[in-house]
Amino acid sequence: MLDKIRELRSQSKSIAQIAKECGLTVGQVKYQLQKKRAKAAETRDLTPSKPKQEQLRQDNEWRLPAFYGRDVVKAMAQGPAVLFVYWEITWPRMRMVASYLQADYRQIQKGLRVYDVTDRIFTGQNAHSVRDVFVHEDAHSWYVRDVAPGRTYLVDFGLYEQGRFCPILRSEPVETPRNTKAVWGEPLVEPAREATSPSWFENFSSYSLYKSNQ
Repeated sequence: MLDKIRELRSQSKSIAQIAKECGLTVGQVKYQLQKKRAKAAETRDLTPSKPKQEQLRQDNEWRLPAFYGRDVVKAMAQGPAVLFVYWEITWPRMRMVASYLQADYRQIQKGLRVYDVTDRIFTGQNAHSVRDVFVHEDAHSWYVRDVAPGRTYLVDFGLYEQGRFCPILRSEPVETPRNTKAVWGEPLVEPAREATSPSWFENFSSYSLYKSNQ
């Protein structure tokens, strides 16, 4: 019946004419037409608009931010022989470093210096071994492979300028797991030692320079 009413309505016939042809009262025809409009309005309300659909899509695709706006370098053990290192250097510190070196930060070779500080209170000069790892210009994380199991490491992120390494940030100590069985009663993980600030050449610290500029 509703389809017939809609067809007659599309022919520009009055409600009275429609009622007469369908054998209904005027009130019944009006009721059918109002019910149709109400159903159409409900359908519109339940259908997400394009902005809402876009918002739902963005919510479903939410990801952790790539940067947090703070200076940090973090080292984590990925296994007995692998460290994973990630870092973030903010633009204020980058500009500070570039100004000190009088060079373009983007064109300076960047890298990691890995110190084996097992059972040592690290002074900057007493590591068991020191290893340099060059990283790509646009890298913000790196895997350092072939480290030794059961050892404690510190990692500096810095720049190589005129044949010298200029540390910017230092990680907390990280210990690689052993690849052998522990002796009965022996602790599996040694407590982490407090990290020291890396020195920059003999008389410069990127930490002190950064604080003095704040």
